[in-house]
Amino acid sequence: MNPASSAPAGFRAGSAAAIGALCCLSAAAALETRPGAAAGAGPSHAIAYFGEPKYAADVPHFDYVNPEAPKGGEVRLFVPGTFNNLHPYSDKGRPEFFNWWRRSTITLDRLMMSSEDELSTLYCLLCETVEIAEDYSWVAFTLRPEARWHDGVPVTVDDVVWTFETLKTDGTVSFKATWRHVEGIEPLGERSFRFLFAADRRSRRSVMEAAAFFPMPKHYWQDRDFTATTMEPPLGNGAYRIGEVDTGRRIIFERVPDYWARDLNFRRGYNNFDRFGVLYFRDIKAGIQALKARVVDYYRDQDEREFATAYDFPEVDMGLFNKETYRMAETYGMHWSVVFNTRLPLFEDIRVREALTLAYNFDWGNRTLQYGALRRNATFFLGSEMAARGLPSPEELALLEPLREHVPERVFTQEFALPETDGYGRNREALLRAGELLDESGWVLRDFRRVNAATGERLRFEIMVQLREHERMLVPYVENLKRLGIQATVRRVEANIHTNRARRYEFDMTMQKIYTHRIPRPTLMRSLMGSDGAELPNLLNYAGIDSPAVDALVEQVIAAETEEEMNIAGRALDRVLLWSFYVIPEGAPKGRHLLYWDRFGHPPLGREHLNWTGFPHLWWFDAEKSARVDAALGETRQGR
Repeated sequence: MNPASSAPAGFRAGSAAAIGALCCLSAAAALETRPGAAAGAGPSHAIAYFGEPKYAADVPHFDYVNPEAPKGGEVRLFVPGTFNNLHPYSDKGRPEFFNWWRRSTITLDRLMMSSEDELSTLYCLLCETVEIAEDYSWVAFTLRPEARWHDGVPVTVDDVVWTFETLKTDGTVSFKATWRHVEGIEPLGERSFRFLFAADRRSRRSVMEAAAFFPMPKHYWQDRDFTATTMEPPLGNGAYRIGEVDTGRRIIFERVPDYWARDLNFRRGYNNFDRFGVLYFRDIKAGIQALKARVVDYYRDQDEREFATAYDFPEVDMGLFNKETYRMAETYGMHWSVVFNTRLPLFEDIRVREALTLAYNFDWGNRTLQYGALRRNATFFLGSEMAARGLPSPEELALLEPLREHVPERVFTQEFALPETDGYGRNREALLRAGELLDESGWVLRDFRRVNAATGERLRFEIMVQLREHERMLVPYVENLKRLGIQATVRRVEANIHTNRARRYEFDMTMQKIYTHRIPRPTLMRSLMGSDGAELPNLLNYAGIDSPAVDALVEQVIAAETEEEMNIAGRALDRVLLWSFYVIPEGAPKGRHLLYWDRFGHPPLGREHLNWTGFPHLWWFDAEKSARVDAALGETRQGR
């Protein structure tokens, strides 16, 4: 086997210690030259990753909200899958998804909350002030005296300390792995405490990540098994509490009338619905039928075929049902991809992974199955300035050269590009090249079967998926692989099985999203692609990436002091990930598809207004619109 062609196997034997030392030196140098910004500036109400916060502490409300949004009404949505666990800090069971949607939970408040019209700025929520050490060795918070749990008990420093220490000992594997940069937590007074950071993990991003911590109520959990799953709604302190639960099928959130932060300026215009229900459907088509039958009100469809064909009914033309697409400011990352499990010997050879990537006929599938609505996701940072393009710049080369022995050579010499076709017929040229790569790697054709030249073993694998649309997308791919003599199967499994197998990395290949962000989060980045996640279960490194070069560049992204530095490091990282062929990139939607009955109001949507759609936090029930829909539907039903 050509060592240069099987780079990932070489990565595992690479000089990780030397690369780690390089990262530490780079971080130390950055600390010596970082601008003052919020670090060392004393207590503040906000943290901006780059530059200054947009909003002052006494601003009446964020610009993007409707401060006069009426409170009341109900909204119902559906999500695919199921759930059997309401514990927010648990890796066991199938968690209730909606309580973890976006950057904030529904029933628990974080120390700080993000604004939706800035690149990355956090504002005090549970905390009253935040203060950062000049060298980023600690971040201190002072809790708001009015913060309360839903039972009226104050949120205390003791709650924060207890939650952190409990998670360090009895928490999830993912929490322990991703919070190793926090050495400890230290009470400072009746309402103040600080997180202490490890010397090699001190950065503005680590500070901001600690600010997203949400405590749990010690008095509630201390007599319960913190490691067990539960269907008893846990005590919270957020704008909503869990009202009704039908395990695996339905959960109803109810707005807390005496929510402690209801009058806080940073929460004005938020949390307007009295109730919102989340219905779970194991089959998305059943959920869509429930939407059309008005059992649910809202759905964000990510299936381009369904969006193009499933919503052609009279109420759309009558203006009673909205079918809208928005391009939001939040990045997609690698929206969907087919992930290789490189822990398996079959996928250690980079030539095998490249061959299987070439065999994927994206353009044909996009034309015939997705109505041409997708764009090829040939970057891990789609929609971001961290997406690689062209050849490496001199600034990128300065980061890549010290890592050259751990980086595929084409990173330095070629722009990454995936094969393109007109979307008709077979991708014959790509298949021919794929066959050559398989021959080079020792997988040869014998009697129309692709076998190992030395052992005679058949080249076969299984692709695990959960969603029907992924099964539909991959069946033509399997047919293409047959032309190479490869025996591949697509296995669609139930949601719980999919979750547990993914946690234990018990798959050959699988479909996954790899969401990076415009400002990548340290724990997420390390979980997605860090070497520590290659073997530890319950993390997000499904591909088993174990590369000193990737580790080093991830730390460069995290330690960046300016947006330009972050983008340069991100582009270098993107090149290494792409040329290592850890995934087969699929497609990303050209916008976010929102489908809902015209009963609601929302702020202006789109990249120029919001990072995200703001649903459900910023939407509200419009009684006048709802009455119009009810009246029209009543007439329609009588006419039928």
